[in-house]
Amino acid sequence: EDIDKRVLVPTENIGEQWITEIHYDDSAWEFCTGSPGGVGFERTSGYQDFLSIDLREQMYGTNATCYMRIPFTIGADDTGGLSGLMLKVRYDDGFVAYLNGIEVARRNFDGSPAWDSHASSSHSDSAAAVFEDIDISEFIGHLKRGDNVLAIQGMNASKTSSDMLISAEFVAVATMAT
Repeated sequence: EDIDKRVLVPTENIGEQWITEIHYDDSAWEFCTGSPGGVGFERTSGYQDFLSIDLREQMYGTNATCYMRIPFTIGADDTGGLSGLMLKVRYDDGFVAYLNGIEVARRNFDGSPAWDSHASSSHSDSAAAVFEDIDISEFIGHLKRGDNVLAIQGMNASKTSSDMLISAEFVAVATMAT
């Protein structure tokens, strides 16, 4: 959850390369590092303990969407024996997640996402503050030795939602040979 990531609140359509290209140049995006690892904002109270980067100025009243890219590396010995993969997500209000350009999960959004999409419904603050475990084991084959990227489009239900939270982590399950 607290791994280095890059975050952008888009102001126009930047295409889909941020999703599909592992080595996409996101160097101009905001850098987010360290614990707790979440991105978003809180206008009152509730999510402040989950946030490493505050997007209120960029998002509130402007855009209900933010993009997040989380690069990670898998060593040559790390993919052998993987039998399961879980994506754990805290979200308010919706998201679409991609692993190396392939959609692996979505919540509270239908259709094709655009740079200014919003969630189709709200996700309660109490539910958003807890990780939702999503089994994405069917996508293990899309993990690559070397560089990988988890790209997430987080979405609020409206541009004037009072808060926003998106935070994610992977949990890999390995079967040990005996």
